[in-house]
Amino acid sequence: MTVTDLVRYGIVGVAGIGDTHANAVERASGVELVACADLDEDAGTTFAAERDCQWYPDAVEMIREGDVDAVSVCTPSGTHANVAIDCMEAGAHVLCEKPLDVYRERMDAMVEAADETGRTLAGVFQRRTYPAHRRAREAVVNGELGRLVLGTATVKWYRSQEYYDSADWRGTRAMDGGCLLNQSIHAIDLLQWIAGGVAGVYAKTDTVDREMECENVAVVVLEFENGAVGTIEATTATQGGVDSLEINGTRGSYNDGEFAMGEGEAEDEIGIGEEDENGILEWGEGHARIVQDFVDAIREGREPMVPAREARAAVDLILAIETSADRGEWIDLEAFRHGEYD
Repeated sequence: MTVTDLVRYGIVGVAGIGDTHANAVERASGVELVACADLDEDAGTTFAAERDCQWYPDAVEMIREGDVDAVSVCTPSGTHANVAIDCMEAGAHVLCEKPLDVYRERMDAMVEAADETGRTLAGVFQRRTYPAHRRAREAVVNGELGRLVLGTATVKWYRSQEYYDSADWRGTRAMDGGCLLNQSIHAIDLLQWIAGGVAGVYAKTDTVDREMECENVAVVVLEFENGAVGTIEATTATQGGVDSLEINGTRGSYNDGEFAMGEGEAEDEIGIGEEDENGILEWGEGHARIVQDFVDAIREGREPMVPAREARAAVDLILAIETSADRGEWIDLEAFRHGEYD
């Protein structure tokens, strides 16, 4: 494919986030939304009519008959690996919604399929596109905040029992995950991405006031690869909560789009560089940037913003957290990635 070719695009899974991906594709340049695939014929045909594209009941059929170059996988989390692998083997590049999958072995198989087919496999962590967050990562890497001391992610949301009962897969271990893999993963990814990677974790999880297979409360102690420490607090059992990220260094701190420098430090030098208010984007804008980057990566033959190894980092961390909670012990991330706790 050359930079002059239009990428023929398909959406796999039209409900929920699939609509956001379709909007992003329609906003992007160098790409055309030509097809969708969904098991639900009513949902699929309605989506196709609204988007002026062709519905297929099967993703592989869509790729082969619709001559589709690339797809967004927007199906339930536990189906991501199978769907993505089938799509890559059918010839399409894949942009996979978070999480890459819910098991390490499945993510291994996805990466292996990408290597074998030569197809691009990218993940969706749209908050990485926010100008403020990108500037915060740069400030940590460049030492502008001094020595990193603390990193904290807090996600306190509310999901009712009706939410978990609304679909058979919600709240299940095999298909969904709990408050970490589902609701908190974006904040967790940002924390480990900005702060520079996690070396080890110790966690306590619980399920409170809900009938579900997974946790809806988690508290985690982290040690980052650079020696700093941190915490994650996550729940979907409370009302009136918060969603925040904070990075603290010896010279200054970053908190959800704002920098605060210590006395005598040059606060005005920590600029975001874009016109977006606080550098935090409106809903949908981050997806638009992720999709545009994915399309450009395909046309230019380069790596996307969030390649598979990056997309799986937050999932590996969450799986290590779950292992720590199950075993009641400190988990070394490098050892975990090599299967030493299996």
